[in-house]
Amino acid sequence: MLLLKPPSEVRMVASKNTYKHLSVIAMNSPYGTMYQLRLSTKLGRKTIGAGSDHLTALNLGMMVDEEITRLITLGEPIELDALKEMVKAEQAKRKAKRTENIRLVEKDDLICLWDNYVKFHVALGTWTETYITSHIALIRRLLSNCPFHKLEDKQQLIEWIFNDTDRTKKTSKSRFMLIVAAIDWNSKQGNIPRKWGIEYRDALESINIKTEKKGSVINEEDDIDIFSVDEVYRILDALKNETYSRRQGRHYQYHKYVYFLWLTGCRPSEAIALKWENIDLQKKRIKFCEAEMNRGGLRIKKQGTKTVSHRYFPINPELMELLTDIPHRKGYVFRNIQGKPIDHNVFYRVWKLLLEKMGVKYRVPYQLRHTMISYHANNDYPIHKLAELVGNSEQIIKEHYLKLDIERINLPDVIK
Repeated sequence: MLLLKPPSEVRMVASKNTYKHLSVIAMNSPYGTMYQLRLSTKLGRKTIGAGSDHLTALNLGMMVDEEITRLITLGEPIELDALKEMVKAEQAKRKAKRTENIRLVEKDDLICLWDNYVKFHVALGTWTETYITSHIALIRRLLSNCPFHKLEDKQQLIEWIFNDTDRTKKTSKSRFMLIVAAIDWNSKQGNIPRKWGIEYRDALESINIKTEKKGSVINEEDDIDIFSVDEVYRILDALKNETYSRRQGRHYQYHKYVYFLWLTGCRPSEAIALKWENIDLQKKRIKFCEAEMNRGGLRIKKQGTKTVSHRYFPINPELMELLTDIPHRKGYVFRNIQGKPIDHNVFYRVWKLLLEKMGVKYRVPYQLRHTMISYHANNDYPIHKLAELVGNSEQIIKEHYLKLDIERINLPDVIK
């Protein structure tokens, strides 16, 4: 008797809202969930196998999408076999890397405990896709890189996490808090003795991070280290004229983006997510209602801004001139030379090297927001109106932006 396999259930995992030329689909077959990259209709809706791992499939989709964009930009043909070979090569590289890092894992190993914790919550469906691809995947990578995996290594683990100067102490505590949550959950489930959950919770509560040590990395949103306005316009001129760029277009592609950050004081994540549909040149206003961040190579989208669901910003003559000089009138406003939305991780590298070559003290691009707010707050712009425009409270502006050194942010005579 011939046995027929039951049909596979196909569902969309990531659509063209995430990628430009493809989507990621999942097939629930009797042999487990398998993922495929399905090219757009213009490319013939061909598919490329992406394996059985969810996050790997999403990352492969990003890689193939960028390659297709590159080929279109250069006017080169798009060959399906070449794309498949590229995916196979990347999968082989990832498999080899996993094999190199194989080690004996015991049931009370931190990675094992973390995986137990994640599987339980994923099965419950209590975590969003964004939360999984950002926070959860990040902690898994953190633990994989950590040399301490035993519960007895508590002190060494804490020191290793908090001694990393690439993040603030506040961020390190947030990372450790999730690890403690996993340990505590496992102790309550009986996977490990209850004492470990109690010990790690006590350790977490004993960590005080109210004051940051000197030399620590700037917290983009909380710490204020403003530019002078003269520095801002020097940076803009350097980007526009490609003064320090080794390749044509490398710096100029970010000129209008940085100019916009300075004129509006919006958060970088809000500028990256901005679409033309939210700009009304007739009514002369911009609607900020979305944010996009890059986490582990994935663009994470968020509806609403940090503090409100949306806010409006007026378009003055200088901002109008900037916007009308941008050729696109559809989709994302700010794009790179390949026509794709700006990748802030790539931009950060350009920004850091540019400031270094200019001899300007390094600050993250978020400080353009602080500088704009500081300038207007200290130059008699009504505080309540400024708070509404930038999405902060009056109290925050009064506490953090007033009484700054006016000479640092005042416009130079040439610009006035």
